[in-house]
Order: sequence, then C-alpha cells, then structure tokens
Amino acid sequence: MGHLEDEYDDGIIIDTICQGCDLFRPVNDLSLCDECFAKLERDLIRSRDWAYSATAFNLAEDQLEALRERVIRDYGAAYELIADPNALKKRKGKPKRSHSRNTQRKRAIMEKAIREYDTDDVLQAARDFLQAQSDEWVNYSRVSQHLYETFYQLKPKRLGQPGRKYKSLLKLLADHSTDFELRQDDEKKGVYWIRLC
Repeated sequence: MGHLEDEYDDGIIIDTICQGCDLFRPVNDLSLCDECFAKLERDLIRSRDWAYSATAFNLAEDQLEALRERVIRDYGAAYELIADPNALKKRKGKPKRSHSRNTQRKRAIMEKAIREYDTDDVLQAARDFLQAQSDEWVNYSRVSQHLYETFYQLKPKRLGQPGRKYKSLLKLLADHSTDFELRQDDEKKGVYWIRLC
C-alpha cells in the first residue's frame, strides 16, 4: 500500500485527519488522535459524563468523584476539547443583535419613522402615496404597509376625532369618503382596493 492510503492496524486508521486538532495523525474510531482522545476523556470526566468516558468505565461510584478531582488537580478545570456545558448558563448580558437583512431593514424603517403625528398627517401621507402611484386603484395592503412604515407604532385607535376609536386603518380611511373610495375585490374576499376621490 502507498503511504497516503488508509491502513488498518488494530482499529487505528493511518493518514487521516484528527477531528480535534486537524492534523494528519493515526486516529481511533472517533476520528481522534491519542492526544485529543485524552483531552476528550478528561472533558467527559470534568462534566461527569461517566457513561461516555472509557476511563470511568467499570469504576465504582465512590471512585468517580475522586477521579474527577484528580483530573482537575492535574490538568485544570478548563475544558480542553469540548465546549463547557455550563458556559451558556454563565453568559449574561444583552443578546446579540441580529444582522439579517430583514432585521436591518426593520431597524432602518424604525429609525426613519415619524414619531409625532396626528390624524391629518396620516391622511395626507395616504393621499401622497396614492397620488404617486401609476394605477388608479391601488391594493389597500400597500397603502397600509406604507403608513405603518412611515409612522412609528401607528395605532388607529389613537386617530380620528375624540370619542371615535377606529379598530383598523381601513375603517379610518373608509370614514373619510370625501378623500378616499374603497371597494372589495370581486374574487378575493378580504382584499380591498383604494383610490382618491
């Protein structure tokens, strides 16, 4: 056999890469070299995973903690190969901010959103949006999305005259029939179209 071909000798595969250190070394059935396997054994003992440790196999239960203490005394408490299972519990602080495009887009919209507004501002923004469209009839959901992105935390209940609370933007715009005309789609229930009067 050539030097770079796999050779099997007592369960050891020659000329393969160790999964622990990424070096070309003889590895065992876990794809670990002797050094990395020893590190794994110590980590399993540190974390008290007795069922997975070959060293702890067949040891009496009263000897397991002594084995762990010996490993920590000789090699330290820090994990060498696997991640510390308690690391997630120890980590405190703010959660990481998402860097996805969708999250960045939402963040940018919130930063640009108008924070102080009234009913007239919302109605004017709807008029301006409809005037800018090339089609006479515009899908209401596009108008709604534009308004929710333009005004920060837009709540229809806060709009309109005192004592009149709107459950939706659709009802607000429908109540201003001198400015807007609304119609339901003939084929799709729940879809509305809007245009300027």
